[in-house]
Amino acid sequence: MALKKIIIAAVGLITAFVSGVAFILYKKFIKTGKSIFGTKTPEYLLEWLEKTEHKDTYMISDDGLCLHGIIIDNNSDKWAVLVHGYDSNATGMLGYAQKFLSEGYSVFLPDNRGFGLSEGVETTMGHFEKNDLVKWVRKLSDETHAKNIVLFGVSMGAATVMLASAENLPESVRAVVEDCGYSSVRDEYEYNMPHTAHLPPYPFLWIVDIITRLKSGWSILKDADCTKAVRHSNVPICFIHGESDTFVPYYMHKRLYDSCQRADKEMLTVKGAEHTEACGKDPENYWKTVFGFIDKHFI
Repeated sequence: MALKKIIIAAVGLITAFVSGVAFILYKKFIKTGKSIFGTKTPEYLLEWLEKTEHKDTYMISDDGLCLHGIIIDNNSDKWAVLVHGYDSNATGMLGYAQKFLSEGYSVFLPDNRGFGLSEGVETTMGHFEKNDLVKWVRKLSDETHAKNIVLFGVSMGAATVMLASAENLPESVRAVVEDCGYSSVRDEYEYNMPHTAHLPPYPFLWIVDIITRLKSGWSILKDADCTKAVRHSNVPICFIHGESDTFVPYYMHKRLYDSCQRADKEMLTVKGAEHTEACGKDPENYWKTVFGFIDKHFI
């Protein structure tokens, strides 16, 4: 009888420990902490934005969040929608915006839910963000002269544009460019937990998954699967990745490219580039690939 009580107590302690750690991981990975607008953006880019004619725009998401975005209209029917990554915001894409503007594009930069000036306190790593993006693009198509749109995303933003590529996008969306996106949220967490949290993925991810299902209505183990999305993409995709990426490992790049069934897909590997470093490591080849790919599909 005493042994039974000890076993029950031990199981209870283990369950409590696993659940406690899982809740900490949920707060670490899913709760955004409301990233302050512009905190990580270089001051010279924020000053450039202030001097550049732009417009703040807002939209209500399907689940009732007020979302914010920045429009820089360059009097062009070519538009680049630039989607930021985790723990960033719209201003984090200003460097990319400058390049697109210099090439004659108009630019739209959304704040993902839970970041910047958009409402929300949680990220869904691209799952609900893809729906937000589709709604933004429809709004952009309705309210501007956008006839040719490219969806361009970095890291979590790359995952978002890949996930959106399989949705019912307006015909004006001609191409997608993803830079260092993960193959799925599940793959990313399974890979990173031993490195960032120094824990095995399981059983902790099972509990985190239960928490996200109950609190946020999505599954980290089943949703935000970019490999599945690109298999059914409705638009051409260019896949870009740094060969030395240790945060979103390079093998995910190959997995995504191979999963895409489109004949008009392209890929670029930048040697020596870590996570999000591809553009800075080899800018000439990077932008030659990006604009060369887009030009093939814009009309």
